[in-house]
Amino acid sequence: MVTGATGCGKSSTINALFGSEVAKVGVTPEPETMDIGQYNLPNLTIWDSPGLGDGKKDAEHAKNIKEKLVQTHEKGDFLIDLVLVILDGRSRDLGTSYELINKVIIPNLGNETNRLLVAINQCDMAMKGRYWNSEANKPESKLEKFLIEKAMSVKQRIEESTGVSIVEPVYYSAGYKDKEQEQKPYNMAKLLSYIIEHTPRQKRFLFANNTNRDKSVWSDNDDHKNYRNNIIE
Repeated sequence: MVTGATGCGKSSTINALFGSEVAKVGVTPEPETMDIGQYNLPNLTIWDSPGLGDGKKDAEHAKNIKEKLVQTHEKGDFLIDLVLVILDGRSRDLGTSYELINKVIIPNLGNETNRLLVAINQCDMAMKGRYWNSEANKPESKLEKFLIEKAMSVKQRIEESTGVSIVEPVYYSAGYKDKEQEQKPYNMAKLLSYIIEHTPRQKRFLFANNTNRDKSVWSDNDDHKNYRNNIIE
């Protein structure tokens, strides 16, 4: 399951990972995903939940997310192997995201808190676009330091609020295409390896085999590029 506050880039992230318009990307003020969407790829189902934070249907959306998280197969295994909560790297006010994690996600994972992953999207805009090297498509040292500290802060805040120690969040940018303008994704290979490493072992290859095979999408600056390519190939 992919979830997060409205506008954090859930659909863009799904599309960047899988190399096609799997999910519809919102380009209007209204959130594009109004119900939990189900995207079926070979041997893989992605659940794309509505964004929270607009206040209109947050309670209903939270209820639907809770129900999906505790749903099981006939054999008793959870339907959702992993839940990826995406934070908006542009925003300093992550109250909606923390409320989602602390009050909706974690209480409904039971003892399976290892099913929770957190990632920070739109890292290129984390300092209002400053210190982002557009030509190289990567953060300069000052922005990179800021992002590392932000990831550590998110991890610490969640642990202080819930007592649950999560894996340190990955920061990335899903990129975008807007008419003639385009920004390639950044750090998607690291995000992919982050997901795969926490996928149940017997399902890792199935997940990797569905992902974007266009190697031009995966930045040369991604430390995990070779890791990702080895899984695919």
